[in-house]
Amino acid sequence: MEGEKLVMTTSAAVAERDGITKQAVTKMVRALVKNHDLPVERDGRGRVVRFSLAHFDHHRDQFASSEKTAAARPSAKALISVVAESDSRDEALRQEAWLKVTRARLQHQEELGDLIRVDRLTDGIQRCGREIQSAISRLPNHADDLAMEVSKEGAHGLRIALRKIAFELSKRVADQLEKIAETAPENDPMIEGADN
Repeated sequence: MEGEKLVMTTSAAVAERDGITKQAVTKMVRALVKNHDLPVERDGRGRVVRFSLAHFDHHRDQFASSEKTAAARPSAKALISVVAESDSRDEALRQEAWLKVTRARLQHQEELGDLIRVDRLTDGIQRCGREIQSAISRLPNHADDLAMEVSKEGAHGLRIALRKIAFELSKRVADQLEKIAETAPENDPMIEGADN
């Protein structure tokens, strides 16, 4: 999407459009910048001045509660009022068209698998981490076996026993990760009505 013209807006304009507080919009923008790389323009002090309206609406439709987003989903007339930076109707219509194109591109990229949902990726990584941690935490259960190998075979016996334990742990982790992968969806489900 590099070089693409984005329709930029402010928190105050979106708050007025959606009938919510400016603070609520600002809070959502901060979360989307942090978790979903929302395109923004910043002032000299690093504060967000304006942000991409299409990206904001697209991500908000997916990650905010469905009742709130349905209530806040703007009409075409409301979109024109937010994106219009001048009194020119032609300018407002042109920006509305850019907005629709940007949202359509975002949805298309998601359908192709070029975009991933950070929340689902984070959940998957955490599940994998828990399985690995669970397997490693069983290592102390082998202390008696290792001590016996050291007393019988010395360092060489310990090396062989550790190699065997490492192989068993690796196999257990691989099997558990394979189960997680089998139950994971091939693609993220698309949100109904995200292009409205």
